[in-house]
Amino acid sequence: MALSPQLQPTDFQQLETVSDRAEREQAYADNAIYVYDEPQGQRYTKGQNPMHTRRSWQSLDAILRSDASASRALPTREMRISRLFTALTVVAGILTVAGTSASAREGLDLSELNGTGAVLLGGGLASVGFGITSGVFYGRTKKGYQNAVAIYNDSLAVRLGLNTASGDYIPPEGVLVDEEGFIVLDENERGLTDPVDPEEGAPDPGPSEVGPAEEAPALPTGEAPALPTETAAPVETPAETPAEAPAQTPTDPVPIQSPTSVAPVPAPGTGGSTAAPWDGGALELHPR
Repeated sequence: MALSPQLQPTDFQQLETVSDRAEREQAYADNAIYVYDEPQGQRYTKGQNPMHTRRSWQSLDAILRSDASASRALPTREMRISRLFTALTVVAGILTVAGTSASAREGLDLSELNGTGAVLLGGGLASVGFGITSGVFYGRTKKGYQNAVAIYNDSLAVRLGLNTASGDYIPPEGVLVDEEGFIVLDENERGLTDPVDPEEGAPDPGPSEVGPAEEAPALPTGEAPALPTETAAPVETPAETPAEAPAQTPTDPVPIQSPTSVAPVPAPGTGGSTAAPWDGGALELHPR
């Protein structure tokens, strides 16, 4: 871990002197450890600055040891055992290389095992055993550091006064939260709308200030308005006398002209004859 770039430790003494709620929330966002799942494994940053480099769990030792709770949660025993077996693996590897060099001329004869062959065989088996044991404790150490990250974030929130010791969120003044800790209503916005009791109904808006001239027009009734219909004028046959023909009123009004202003209408089939003058009776429509 000494070879890995470490995340900067947190100055808790300076953070505990901050009194403003907004500054404390910003201090938590700047000093918390954030976890990112990437193809090569979990990576960590301190704060949410996009320019920060995402580092492995070996870079968390300095920042986790700056908090007492997170420091006690570190897997110290597993880390020591992992380091011990890593060193033994290196020593066993050296013995394996030495046994290989010493028995290079004779070779390894398992039927007649000599000293050089025993060094070679023992070094190889020890390297495998120590390597597996070191890997097991290495994995436990990694999980212990991941668990210490969660403890560090919780301890940071408690020391900044954002959470209780049991992990419950402490809302700011003037904020309502539900049983699960979610913000329901900001008290500063309560004055914008008055609560309405469902049993009493909506409050009376008071007398209307709209005058009679500004009243809304009445809505139309369900009856549909009568629409003008267009019908074709019936074709009539000439009657024998004007008295026997029934009186008919055309749909489209026809202008009635006085007898003196009736224009001569050519008779059907002829171009020179004129119709009889209008005698004031019912009009007859004849096809041309």
